[in-house]
Amino acid sequence: MSAETKATKRLVALHGWSATALAILLYVIMLTGTIVVLDNEINGWAEGRAGDAPVFTDRTDDIVHRFAAQAPPELHDTVFLGRGSGATLSLFFGAPKPHPDGGTELFGRHFLVHPATGVLQPARAGFFSETVRHRPEAALADFLVDLHVRLHVPGRWGLYLTGLLGITMLVAAITGVLLHRHILRDLFTPDRPGARHVSFRDRHTLAGVWSLPFAVLLSFTGAFLSFAISLGLPVVALVAFAGDQEAAISTVLGEPAHMDVTRVQTTDIAAVFADAAIRAGTEVGGAQIHHYGTASGTIETFHPAADGALTGTTLEYSAATGAFLRAPEIVGTAPSVGSTIAELMAPLHFGNFAGWWSRIIWVSLGGAMTYTIVSGMQLWLRRRQDDPAWQHGSRALSLVAWGLPLAIAITAHVFLLTYLTGDPDHWTPRIFVWSIIGLLVLGIATQKWTLDDLNRMLGTALGALLIALPVMRLQTGGLSWGEALLWGGDEVLVIDGTCIGLGLYCLAVLRRKSAQVSATSPAK
Repeated sequence: MSAETKATKRLVALHGWSATALAILLYVIMLTGTIVVLDNEINGWAEGRAGDAPVFTDRTDDIVHRFAAQAPPELHDTVFLGRGSGATLSLFFGAPKPHPDGGTELFGRHFLVHPATGVLQPARAGFFSETVRHRPEAALADFLVDLHVRLHVPGRWGLYLTGLLGITMLVAAITGVLLHRHILRDLFTPDRPGARHVSFRDRHTLAGVWSLPFAVLLSFTGAFLSFAISLGLPVVALVAFAGDQEAAISTVLGEPAHMDVTRVQTTDIAAVFADAAIRAGTEVGGAQIHHYGTASGTIETFHPAADGALTGTTLEYSAATGAFLRAPEIVGTAPSVGSTIAELMAPLHFGNFAGWWSRIIWVSLGGAMTYTIVSGMQLWLRRRQDDPAWQHGSRALSLVAWGLPLAIAITAHVFLLTYLTGDPDHWTPRIFVWSIIGLLVLGIATQKWTLDDLNRMLGTALGALLIALPVMRLQTGGLSWGEALLWGGDEVLVIDGTCIGLGLYCLAVLRRKSAQVSATSPAK
């Protein structure tokens, strides 16, 4: 073999393995993205709440003023109001402070209060991320969101990585549309069960063609969301504001340069919330008070999307007089096409704009894209199954394809156990990493196993863990199905049903494949 031929083979191998690594990363993003479409439902499932009792009541105004008097005036810079754990009212009074990990973050006092009685429950002092965002029931969903958004890579590097992967998928989707010669015909490709490989290729083609437009949408919105914060804002700040990101944000949002710090009585917050609910068409989901107790203070109310709307609403009021000021834009101080497009990016990416209907569609198409990635890699590896080097590639694909959901299922079980101890934030990411390491060790230890045996073991474990997940939730204090039906715990029924359905599907697929292998094996 000539030196030129050897060099060509090495380049082909490098190209193939780099494509495999890229496909694995895309698979991680697509699978976790499909799951986090239901992140709010996962939080409700974990918490075991029945319905959504309102946390903003006629007593909200008294509660805010009472705890504002207990917080030092220097912590009145920003006040957050929202839903806390256990249907409590969450109050945070804070001001910017240097964070030990770098940058600045709000530091202050956090109170959890019963919204009807005003009784104080846990109170903590610390940074915003350590207090308000420290919700044990959200640990699993927050970790999955982080894995999807950053691949669990810290800082902006994770956003850079997922942004680049989004651009890569966008290019692949667009070129796929342009190069596909029979795209309309393949939208209705029939399954030909007479030939096993042909049938598998048909299903891959069908899933890929139907999800192509969705792939373009997801890859574009995902790349935008990754780069807008991690790269766009720092570049604008560097070029136009000498690196001052806070000045850039203030200018873009139209915040006043000078504040009137004259002390005044804050208006009736409950009355502001009532007016905001009428203007927005939906109840207040959360609020933020800037410069509490001053003449320049403002109240921002955040509302979920109303019926027929794609995005939620933000309204701004004067905290001194209660007068309506404006509906702030994401970009700029006046309505614009750019602000509308930026506002649409998140709901179009996560599919949370039309209730259950958009979630069902996004989960279905996300599942089709995930299947397309795995089946495409399987078809690509089958054409190289006689090459010893790529036989290791087939084992690696099986470990990843079964291993990632298996690691997530293991993490979910441990999350439910540690939820009882109140420290799932500590254990959830660690268990996931340990599960991945354990699967790698398992892959090394089972090198002499056939690929079918490895798939059977991993698939059976995944199916069993998924079916057992509702049982684990119930045994760790979750709602029963009867309670969920009576009291409106839709999230419990949906997530439990999904886990059981997927678990049974895994076991059924493995049984069918085992039957096919037995039918094609020569009789002894």
